[in-house]
Amino acid sequence: MTPTDYIDIIRNEKHCSVCMKKGAVEPHHINQIGMGRDRKRELVEHYSAIPVCRQCHTTYHNLGMKEFQFKFDINVYELAHYYLSKHLHIENI
Repeated sequence: MTPTDYIDIIRNEKHCSVCMKKGAVEPHHINQIGMGRDRKRELVEHYSAIPVCRQCHTTYHNLGMKEFQFKFDINVYELAHYYLSKHLHIENI
């Protein structure tokens, strides 16, 4: 599975991985891609994406990772590992 295939899979998830709201989601990259880079390229950072709703995505960027994780009592790296394992069929470590 290519990185862009994985992003498409994340976009097709049916609920936000943070608030569990059903509906449209978008990929949030835990490992940031950075401004000006071509997100359509095969980037390894795509494998760190988690599905989030627009509201949670905005909140993440407004608060930053540390405060966001505290507010929602989550670990974004564990979420990223969960989704990557789920779609690559890897056992959780």
